[in-house]
Amino acid sequence: MEKIADYKYALDESSIIAITDQKGIITHVNDNFCKISKYSTEELIGQDHRIINSGYHSKEFIKELWKTIAHGNVWKGELKNKTKDGSTYWVDTTIVPFLNQEGKPYQYVAIRSDITERKEGEEELKKILKEISDYKYALDESAIVAITDQKGIITHVNDNFCKISKYSTEELIGQDHRIINSGYHSQEFIKELWKTIAHGNVWKGELKNKAKDGSTYWVDTTIVPFLNQDGKPYQYVAIRSDITERKEGEEQIKVNNIKAIEHAQILELKNTQLVDFCNIVSHNLRAPLINIAMLVDFVEQSKDEEEKSEALAKIKPVVNHLMDVFNELVESIQVKQDTEVDVDTIILEDCLAKILRGFETQIEEYDAQIHIDLSEANSIYFPPKYIDSILSNLISNALKYKSPHRNPVIHIKTQRTEQDSVILSVADNGLGIDLIMHKDQIFKIRKTFHKHPDAKGFGLFMTKTQVEAMNGKIWAESEPEKGTTFFIEFKKLQS
Repeated sequence: MEKIADYKYALDESSIIAITDQKGIITHVNDNFCKISKYSTEELIGQDHRIINSGYHSKEFIKELWKTIAHGNVWKGELKNKTKDGSTYWVDTTIVPFLNQEGKPYQYVAIRSDITERKEGEEELKKILKEISDYKYALDESAIVAITDQKGIITHVNDNFCKISKYSTEELIGQDHRIINSGYHSQEFIKELWKTIAHGNVWKGELKNKAKDGSTYWVDTTIVPFLNQDGKPYQYVAIRSDITERKEGEEQIKVNNIKAIEHAQILELKNTQLVDFCNIVSHNLRAPLINIAMLVDFVEQSKDEEEKSEALAKIKPVVNHLMDVFNELVESIQVKQDTEVDVDTIILEDCLAKILRGFETQIEEYDAQIHIDLSEANSIYFPPKYIDSILSNLISNALKYKSPHRNPVIHIKTQRTEQDSVILSVADNGLGIDLIMHKDQIFKIRKTFHKHPDAKGFGLFMTKTQVEAMNGKIWAESEPEKGTTFFIEFKKLQS
């Protein structure tokens, strides 16, 4: 009996005990039962367990419980009960039927332990897990998600990742992100990305990737490192959103902007040409037109046939001069608008030999020396009709404006630049040009710097027009009575 009393004492101290008769009427409760239920012994004795029923469990659940113990079987489970003040608590419960000689229960002993904190923790955990599940669902539905281990090996992808990359899950798992590398980003860019996340920092940016079929797509990307207890990344979660349409729109805007700029430049060029045309007409055509008008008036007013004949004879050279100016203007505008001019590889040695043959008489007459050095560059890719005109004009000027005190010496040389352009120079020891006085006028139309019967002021203007039409540059260095050097830079053109 003493041992039984000890067991009962231990049970009463450690557990919540209630005894009911075969009808479920409470016949005994211990202090722990009163403490957790907040009812006194007197309030509990004679009641059934409906007094602490929280209503949480279904009728089927309670019915199954009673069915089990009524058949003499032990029932184990977790119950949510209600205290006197309306609060709830959870108990891990074992109900043991005590059987009479006929094997029928005559009472039930319910042994409970308080698991309220654990259940609340479980409920909180369920809520957290539910929230996480909801977040994951929302993320999977709205974003492109991939998870990699610390080495960058893909361990998980969602359906959106497969859809945009056009790879299956099986093709992606176990690979690293090189499988979708488009090659667009530099090694330094990728290296900086990995450096950021390897140090446990979040990386945000835009990436251009490549799908299985070779097409490319853009994603706005956030890579989040997950850190272990030592603060080292053990996996990376990459969350992306498709921004391909936006990036394509931005590219189209850039293209449109470039086209708009080019169009504006063309319009500016057209406007400049129009201004040039107006200036030339104003400056060069007005005088001969006035002269013609005056001569016509003179013819109309004169009654002397001889005077009329003399006036008519004077009109013809004025008209011819007018036609020359007009033709020069048309030719220069044609060069600026000639977008389909034939371009070919020019062997400068052959080109110069052909041009110099046309000047043989003058070269012999003036005892001119021609020195040619094409060792650095003997070929250019350029319109043949332009290069013939350019070299003819420069050589013609070197001979035309020779010094009366010395025989002409002409040096023709090429050199190659670091940018793979070719610079051609034509240097002479002739009269030279005062660049302080004429620097801004040297390539203007109808500008001459020496008195010469053949000087029209069109050659250098035309040369500059042809050079600049192919994106080249022309400039001059000169000193009066020492000579002039013209430099032409031929930009590298794709052959």
